[in-house]
Amino acid sequence: MKKVSILFLVLLGILVATVSCAQSQSPEVSPPQEKGSFRVEVSRRGFNKTPGGFRLEVEEGQEVEITFVYGDNDFSQNNPHIIAISEYGIETDVVDENTPEVTLRFTAEAGEVTFVCIKVDCVGHTNLLGGIIVIQSGG
Repeated sequence: MKKVSILFLVLLGILVATVSCAQSQSPEVSPPQEKGSFRVEVSRRGFNKTPGGFRLEVEEGQEVEITFVYGDNDFSQNNPHIIAISEYGIETDVVDENTPEVTLRFTAEAGEVTFVCIKVDCVGHTNLLGGIIVIQSGG
């Protein structure tokens, strides 16, 4: 009976861990502070500590402002990032402990665009490749 109880607890633990992992893989959507205005933390852990699958939602024609905030203050070294939206041909200045906030502004066109860190030598670079902006068509 004791072996069955232990086996049950082990299986229950695996099930809980699997469900928790599956839930953490769903994309995090960041709500705007004002319409089209976002603050996004950039760190070695990902955008808003979400490694991959981070998304913003805006409307076509909307003026969008994204302020990227340095989030590696707990790291032992300066870990600079540069964020780019290649579909619009724009990128930030370096965001790091010396310049903790940088902002991108653009007018949203229908479709889906990505934002990524293009500073390939930053720690956690692969966690900063999954930023998505979903642009809802107005018509």
